[in-house]
Amino acid sequence: MQNEQLQEILNEYGIREPEITFIRHNENRTYKVEDHDGSTYLLRIHQPVKDGMAGQQHTYDGLLGELQMLEHLSGRDQLLVQRPLRNREGKLITIIEHEGKRWNSSMLTWLEGRDLQKDDLSDPVMVEKLGASISELHQFYGQYVQEGLDKRPSQGIAYNQYMIGVIKQGLTKELFTFSDVSVIEETISLVNARLKDRRNEEAWGLIHGDLSLGNIIRTRDGELSFIDFGFFGPGYYYTDVAMGVMMVPSELRDLFLKGYYGNDHAGQDELVLLEGFMLLAIIGYYVFQMENESVHAWMRERMPKLCADYCKPYLSGERIFYSV
Repeated sequence: MQNEQLQEILNEYGIREPEITFIRHNENRTYKVEDHDGSTYLLRIHQPVKDGMAGQQHTYDGLLGELQMLEHLSGRDQLLVQRPLRNREGKLITIIEHEGKRWNSSMLTWLEGRDLQKDDLSDPVMVEKLGASISELHQFYGQYVQEGLDKRPSQGIAYNQYMIGVIKQGLTKELFTFSDVSVIEETISLVNARLKDRRNEEAWGLIHGDLSLGNIIRTRDGELSFIDFGFFGPGYYYTDVAMGVMMVPSELRDLFLKGYYGNDHAGQDELVLLEGFMLLAIIGYYVFQMENESVHAWMRERMPKLCADYCKPYLSGERIFYSV
């Protein structure tokens, strides 16, 4: 996308003669915008690099739900997040035309810092802080009420079932074997059965839905900030907790649980479900990347290990919480 087109968008926010730096094109096109007054912003063109990556989060109503949530969350002192900007018409979304199509775009304030790194999580203090930060996010979600959240991606039992169908597509692409696909289907079905067997109303709410090292910023003063809420929406809190757990070294995972739950053990039933959601998070990555041929070789190589080392032990009743 040419700078002239980007400048047309920035004009809607009263930004003149900025320095624009392309960041990447994955789920969205993203640019760093440095204004002449010293302010810095993130410009997002909500056009995924692959058509198969498009989802509810790219629609106008879906994106609006994310931005409205961020506007509310950015007003809280407990968590530092990017604040969305409103254009000169007072709207959170600016519609543009590019390559003969209409796309949604949005502007966020810039967060100074760097991606969270594995070495950061060798520090017990940082591990407990990560758990506590996710807990704080969920506390906010527990009282957040907004219309239109049904337009956001939802990660529940129905989505888990949908993932089975996508994984089966890997057979026609010759990515996976029948036996491994069968193991994945059995694993997802077991997690769904356990969710149906238990009362999980308190575990269901709004979630970030895509926590990873790259979606957490460590600020200069050592605080943690969540970014990229593209998969924000209804889901089980276990999803975020499981994704957080997998970032943390095995020997410090009890500290993570202490940060999140307030104690160092979630209870046996909770751990079993968390293990299942750890596997769902990994399977979810395969599902999201199914149309991305650049990672097909990796998927083809790693799927047998996922099934043999983690899914099969989980299905047989072994504990995998400290090994995934």
